[in-house]
Amino acid sequence: MAKPLTRQQRWRRENPRRYAAHLYVETLKRLGVLTPQPCEVCGHLRAEAHHPDYSRPGEVQWLCRRHHRQLHAREANRGA
Repeated sequence: MAKPLTRQQRWRRENPRRYAAHLYVETLKRLGVLTPQPCEVCGHLRAEAHHPDYSRPGEVQWLCRRHHRQLHAREANRGA
């Protein structure tokens, strides 16, 4: 009997474009081509990459976790 997929494995299978964009950014960061920046909203130094358009995986907004979650919550409310 196969082990059930983890939440992360399910997300990767369900979101291949998003996962590919994530891997692309991680590769650019590792190669030194892309340097993480402070949050564009509050300036917090620990920020994560947000992809406004997955067809352009190298173009990201840098947002702290709080503002990244808020942005996704607003986007979800607009789509509902």
